Amino acid sequence: MKREMRLLPWLRQGIFTMSAILFALTLGIAQSRTISGKIADANGVPMEGVSVAVKQTRVATTTNANGNFSLVVPAANSTLIFTYVGYTTVEMRADAGSFDNIVMRPDEEALQDVVVIGYGTVKKSDLTGSVATVKPKDFTQGANVSLDQALSGRVAGVQISQKSGEPGGAMNVKIRGVSSITGGSDPLYVIDGMPVNNIPAVSANGDRFPNNPNQRNPLNSLNPSDIESVEILKDASATAIYGSRGSNGVVIITTKRGNKDRLSINYNGYYGTQQVARKLDLLTGDAYKQVHNDIIDAGGGVPSERVTNDVVSTDWQDLIFQQAPIQSHDLSFSGGKDNTRFYASLGYFDQQGVVKNSGSKRYTARVNIENSVAQKYAFGLSLNTSYIQEDYNSVGLGVNENGSGLYAAIYYDPSYAAFDANGDYFRSPFMGTFDHPVALINGQFANSDNYRTFGNVFGEYFFVPALSLKLRAGGDFNNSRRNTWTSPETISGLPFGGIASINTGTTSYYMGEATLNYKNNFGNKHAVTGLLGATYDRYGSSSFGGSGRGYALPDLTYDAIGSGDPIQNGIGSGRASTKLVSYLARATYALNSRYLFTGSVRADGSSRFGQNNRFAVFPSAAFAWKVHEEGFMQNSKHITELKFRTSFGSVGNQNIANYLYFSTFSGGPGVLFNDNINTSISPTRPANPDLKWEGSQQFDVGFDLVMYNGRLSATVDYFNRKAINLLLALPLPLSTGFGSRTENIGDMRNQGVELTLGAKVIDTRNFSWSLNTNFTWLKNQVLNLGPIDDIIRGGAGNLGNYEIVRPGESIGSYYGFEVLGVWQSGDDFSKAPTGVKPGDLKFLDVDGNNQINAADRVV
Repeated sequence: MKREMRLLPWLRQGIFTMSAILFALTLGIAQSRTISGKIADANGVPMEGVSVAVKQTRVATTTNANGNFSLVVPAANSTLIFTYVGYTTVEMRADAGSFDNIVMRPDEEALQDVVVIGYGTVKKSDLTGSVATVKPKDFTQGANVSLDQALSGRVAGVQISQKSGEPGGAMNVKIRGVSSITGGSDPLYVIDGMPVNNIPAVSANGDRFPNNPNQRNPLNSLNPSDIESVEILKDASATAIYGSRGSNGVVIITTKRGNKDRLSINYNGYYGTQQVARKLDLLTGDAYKQVHNDIIDAGGGVPSERVTNDVVSTDWQDLIFQQAPIQSHDLSFSGGKDNTRFYASLGYFDQQGVVKNSGSKRYTARVNIENSVAQKYAFGLSLNTSYIQEDYNSVGLGVNENGSGLYAAIYYDPSYAAFDANGDYFRSPFMGTFDHPVALINGQFANSDNYRTFGNVFGEYFFVPALSLKLRAGGDFNNSRRNTWTSPETISGLPFGGIASINTGTTSYYMGEATLNYKNNFGNKHAVTGLLGATYDRYGSSSFGGSGRGYALPDLTYDAIGSGDPIQNGIGSGRASTKLVSYLARATYALNSRYLFTGSVRADGSSRFGQNNRFAVFPSAAFAWKVHEEGFMQNSKHITELKFRTSFGSVGNQNIANYLYFSTFSGGPGVLFNDNINTSISPTRPANPDLKWEGSQQFDVGFDLVMYNGRLSATVDYFNRKAINLLLALPLPLSTGFGSRTENIGDMRNQGVELTLGAKVIDTRNFSWSLNTNFTWLKNQVLNLGPIDDIIRGGAGNLGNYEIVRPGESIGSYYGFEVLGVWQSGDDFSKAPTGVKPGDLKFLDVDGNNQINAADRVV
């Protein structure tokens, strides 16, 4: 009995403990609960993919295809948050009652245009910088080979011109004018958040192949049908976040994404033909004979070159031009389910040139995949691959025997037949080394194969709804081969028994970036965003080329380049790389959604500069004022939106050749020692360890106006950009052993006004008609060139023009002799320079000394 009494306290303690545990479990079960419900839009249609989360916890789920959801909440007083892109966020307490009829309504503010900017997005109404947006529906209509063509004429301040009409030819894109003399003026292209390397893998033209200044367009690798939107960043406030790479403006390209609807399959295609719109009006054979012989009769020619043959009028243009087909076919798949979206496409484009033996074919494939839960996480993949096969002629800028088939077709003798009785080329006996146009088109040609793949992966994790970390890694790989052939049936190829060349090249680009993103609202008055990040970029390139001459079997062309004369074979190779390390930050602040402030800074370090000046810092600041939000504008019957903007910032330019800051060497002449010829190397340029970045300081002011609920709109911008520390080749005394050295000298200014106007003339449910126009006035002026008086570029022997770079003038001004007319037989030749006779051009004698010399050249 006593032993039992001793156990009783222990038993009581155990019963008490068990009771406490059971009570706690019961209390927890009583507080946690499973909540189920259904979500629909304002029309009662169930909404799939709506995020349902417990506030300040990681408990979350999404609605299914029927709009239903179910989740366990930890406490009765928990708050549920319902979010969906483009819809107003809904918050409800877990003990609020039934969740069977939750209605999500569109967020009118969120449905405004969202603009992609550097490392983020912003509502168009909240922009503080000068940014233009172009959607596919606004692209230039027609057969657009590349994005450049699709943007031509669509944006104020952006000048896009086609360098040539050949298929696959590069475009010339300038944003707010030429920004550098030698440092390059092409904008930066960013595709799905990744800057792309827009340098061609092969730029060599081939042994004795006429130099074609119109390089192939690297952007051809992107199918225009895959593009969702294009944003063009123009002022320093918008571009400074990209630092040195944004010095010439930035073109941000966003490709299409899938949606959470059912699978969508789309096909788009067209087929057409092209022909020369207008040929040059040239002399017929009979007219050529008469004019040529009349010149000889007047003492202006060589009597032995009189045309005496039976004339045959040959239209050389007809023989080299053709009616060329063009076709495009695009197939895409898009869709998604739950939290995942995808877009995939296949594309084929084939454009034959109106000049025979020219054309471009492109095969593309793209995959975009994303998975995300709002304010929780997001990750995705964007991948593009392409193969481009091109055929092109020797479209150079040489003259006479160095001219191309197009050049020859204009100047060749039309009085002779193109072919003899055996079908061989018949050459005029009076054209000398000027070659047969058809022989050049058929016997001097090139082709290339280009493989390119670029893409990136990203992941974003939200620590809390206001703070996230985003990581991105990507690459761009380009492999190209170019073959050229000059047949022995051409005049230039005959002495060598045919000339073949093969040039191969690869370019690679790797990038990695990490950004910390913050976005939060404080009450109804304050909105703050912040960005901190670091990026790493590495560019690499390698090349190899070989050529041969003297082929016993010329039909093999470049496919048997080693079968030529081994003594005449030649090879070469090269490799280069550069790195860019950057640190960036940006902050925005909005007061009452009315006063908007943006500040950014980026520090870039480039291996293209020496240790003395490797890093540079590029800051910017901007302010915008939504005037229409002010009380005194609330009763305006005409003005819907009115926003004033101003910004100032600095960017840099590193678009120069690699390794200019130290001496480089190349193969020198053979040296004779002990009766043996030895190879040598020699320095090719002097070192400049103080070489530094070009700088550009830009001020911008503008306003955006929308009237009558969007029926009329206008955007006006004034900009003033000054480029400083220009990278120029400073001439050196030849006694130094070098002709020049790249240094930072000179300044240049671009200023201008941009105006964009739009009007919705008719806007009904079934029919709409809009008018849009843009205007740009741009003034470019070279301010100084340091110790250099001027730089003259161009020369004889080609079709280029003399141009001058001189302080006080626009860059690349035409420079030469001003022609007043033609000397006539009745003119007073006492005032003419020595040797002038009737028929000669009459030049302006600027200094009045009766001599026409270099001093008489003018802009």
